[in-house]
Amino acid sequence: MRSHLRLAFCALCCAALACSQTPPAEANRAYQRLAIFAPSAAEMVVALGAADRVVGIGGFGTFPGEIEKRRVVGSFDQPDIEALLELNVDHVLTTSSVNAAAAYERLGRLGIIVESFDTSTFDGVRTTLRALGERLEREAIAEQLLEEMSDGLERIQAQTAGLPIPKVLIAVGTDPLYVAGPGSHLDELIRLAGGSNVAFDATSPYQRYSIEAVLERQPDIIIDTSGQASSWEQWPLLPAVKSGRVHPVDADLLVVPGMRLVEMAALTRDLIHPELATR
Repeated sequence: MRSHLRLAFCALCCAALACSQTPPAEANRAYQRLAIFAPSAAEMVVALGAADRVVGIGGFGTFPGEIEKRRVVGSFDQPDIEALLELNVDHVLTTSSVNAAAAYERLGRLGIIVESFDTSTFDGVRTTLRALGERLEREAIAEQLLEEMSDGLERIQAQTAGLPIPKVLIAVGTDPLYVAGPGSHLDELIRLAGGSNVAFDATSPYQRYSIEAVLERQPDIIIDTSGQASSWEQWPLLPAVKSGRVHPVDADLLVVPGMRLVEMAALTRDLIHPELATR
């Protein structure tokens, strides 16, 4: 995979491995000066109207326009401690990273609170948005956003009810092949948008998968976020290839769940059921 796609895939996998941590008591104080390494958390902070509290961002990922020009302070697995101290950061928002554990422990000793959030599933997004609303003292806004998100997702699900259920594969890497399986937000998107996940028996949210299994299961639709969708042309007997339903999709549009879940669900719906695209 090309370098920027590799970074997107690594961020996706880290989100899948992330676990919400119960923060120490002092973490419950309101955020004032934030550094954010998780783009999904950044989207939520901006949506909650607190972009002014963000003073630093991670070195890769797509951040909302309101904060995209903030100072880069390292990445989720290699934070720039000197920059964080210089900016007088009080909280770092990130996803879990084994590689960054030592650096995060040092930040804690220096008085910077590190909080990890799991936004790898629909429920994780909801839990994180509610938690950020509390920390930013914007609980009412968070609840309004959650209601709007739920309404949007329910509307899309209702649109696909009763329609044929095609077999769908979402590839997040092609060399080697990695697919979205149960436990990922992409699996949830497939089901909500009226499809059936070919990789229903994957044992992890993002799993290496054999081309033999794909050939056996004959997906009707392939959604490819790897940037290498043309590689499917070597398998012309796959229904998705034969019917021209291999869809290359920019990874940023699907692989980082957060405030854009409804948009992601609408895009997935349009790819699975194009007859609904104008509704």
